Amino acid sequence: MATVAEVQHRQSTIVALTRELGRCSVSDLAAQFDVTPETIRRDLKVLESQGLLRRVHGGAVIGAPSNHADLLAVDDDDELPVHQSQRRKQSIGQKALSLIPGPHASMLIDAGSTTEAFANVLARNYLGQDWSVVTTSPNIAKSLASAGVPHVSMIGGTVKPRTQAIVGPRAQDELRVLRADIAFLGTSGFSLERGFTTSDSREAEIKKLIINQANFSVVLCDSAKISKDSTLTFAMPDDVEAIISDRNAPKSLEDALLPTHTRLVIP
Repeated sequence: MATVAEVQHRQSTIVALTRELGRCSVSDLAAQFDVTPETIRRDLKVLESQGLLRRVHGGAVIGAPSNHADLLAVDDDDELPVHQSQRRKQSIGQKALSLIPGPHASMLIDAGSTTEAFANVLARNYLGQDWSVVTTSPNIAKSLASAGVPHVSMIGGTVKPRTQAIVGPRAQDELRVLRADIAFLGTSGFSLERGFTTSDSREAEIKKLIINQANFSVVLCDSAKISKDSTLTFAMPDDVEAIISDRNAPKSLEDALLPTHTRLVIP
């Protein structure tokens, strides 16, 4: 049986990991500490009662407890362990922060797990900037508004249950009348031949509009998505100004992108 000190150490480590990664998984934590999932769930319940994190399905995220079920965006084809995937997304989000053109920037932010990680970085780095953000993600809108970002708007339309993306004709109409300094988008896959891809025609139309309505477009693409294709192309490399990936991206990709004039950014 674990001592009080061992339990306290485990729980403090869980909080630290969740703050670093944005999210923790019950199964990953159980394996890391060599305890049962039930033990981790009890830890998370205690930590939530202390206001140190918020339990969600399969794990926990940083934030105060809420009275409703939280639905986080999920990548259908993410094959990495949660902690590894989240670490990559957080590093991409941190690098994306450096591309924001200034404290008065206007932004369009696409729905998705990587853009949610970027939004978490934005929230942690909000220090009174006069950012204006329009997003197609309820989760991103909530995260940024809760952090105090002054001008946060959410596009109206139909919310997809799994990806938490707002889609449909209403969303398209609202995007067409907007302009932004910079756009941040996610993608299901990327290859030089087929460009950036997604499996949903409704999301493809939204992503195309986001790119069209921004002066500068950035795709947040973790290395697991590179050389993987989904069903529909929503943009080619030269349709965007930059791609941010992680350190596991192929070393040959930067040279391959030279003819497109699209910048590859690696944290």
